[in-house]
Amino acid sequence: MRLLEQIGRTCVPTFTTIAEDMSYNHGPMVSRRICDQFLTPYYVRLLERVKDMNVITVVDTDGDVTKLVPWLQSVGVEGVLPLERQARVDGMVLRELYPTLRMVGHYNKRVMHLGEDAMRKEFERLMPLMWTGGFLPSVDHQTPPEVSLDDYWLFLRLLEQYTAP
Repeated sequence: MRLLEQIGRTCVPTFTTIAEDMSYNHGPMVSRRICDQFLTPYYVRLLERVKDMNVITVVDTDGDVTKLVPWLQSVGVEGVLPLERQARVDGMVLRELYPTLRMVGHYNKRVMHLGEDAMRKEFERLMPLMWTGGFLPSVDHQTPPEVSLDDYWLFLRLLEQYTAP
C-alpha cells in the first residue's frame, strides 16, 4: 500500500500486473475455497486502492485461466496475461464467457521462426478476437531461441500493422 502511495504521488500507470501463476495447463492450482480464504481479502484491499487511482488491474498467471477468470473478476481484476496458446486457452471462448475481460497473449510463438506468411496467418487467426476489443496479441513468456532478431523485428512490424487503427 505504501508503494502505491509513492507511485500515486509521481505518476499514474495505465495498468498494473499482479504476478500469481495460479494456473497450469489444466486449470487453477488452488480451489476457489483456498483462493477466497487466502487471496481474496488481500485482493479486495489492494484493488480498492488501485481502482481509486483509475488503474487497470491484470493478473499474470500461466496455463489455462478459464476457470480462474470468474474468481478474479469477482474481486475486481479486469484482465489476464499471458493467454498461453500451448495451454490450449481459447481467447474467443473467454470473450464469450467474460465479455469485459482484458487479455494479452494468445499469439503462437512457435510460428515466429517460420517466416512472414506463417506470422501473418497467426495474426489473421487472432483478428476476430482483436475486433472484440480489450485484447492485445503477444507472445507468452520468452520468445523461443530459434526466433532470430530479424524474425522478432518482423513480428513487431506485423503487430503494428495488424493493430493500427
